Amino acid sequence: MKKILLIFVMTISVYGSDELKIYERVLPAIFRVSKINVFISDDLRYNISKSKYFRVVNHCEDAMLLMGSGFKNLKKECLQKPVFATNYITYKKYKNSFGAFYWRKARPQLKFNLDVLGRLHLVLPRTLQKYAR
Repeated sequence: MKKILLIFVMTISVYGSDELKIYERVLPAIFRVSKINVFISDDLRYNISKSKYFRVVNHCEDAMLLMGSGFKNLKKECLQKPVFATNYITYKKYKNSFGAFYWRKARPQLKFNLDVLGRLHLVLPRTLQKYAR
């Protein structure tokens, strides 16, 4: 599985930045559900609404997961939900940010925070353990 993920990431970096496929592999494995209600920030570049694994919701209260990099005007209750960041600054800023996928110097970066995952009662699959910090 590690070889498949590595080949997958390398293929994406060669043929374009199709982040959606990364999200479709990683997030359902962590949440262990077939469909995730997700609230996305306005600056999210790609359209995850086309995915069969994600259902985009308009209100953060209905979401299982917040995704993106800008959550300035959200209610306090919403910031208690798990956050998957799309940049490093957001990954470090929010206390419930359990992971991030972003590009740095034209290279994909995938990071997970084991302490936050544990606090949120989420389990990182063994194939993704090498991305944990």
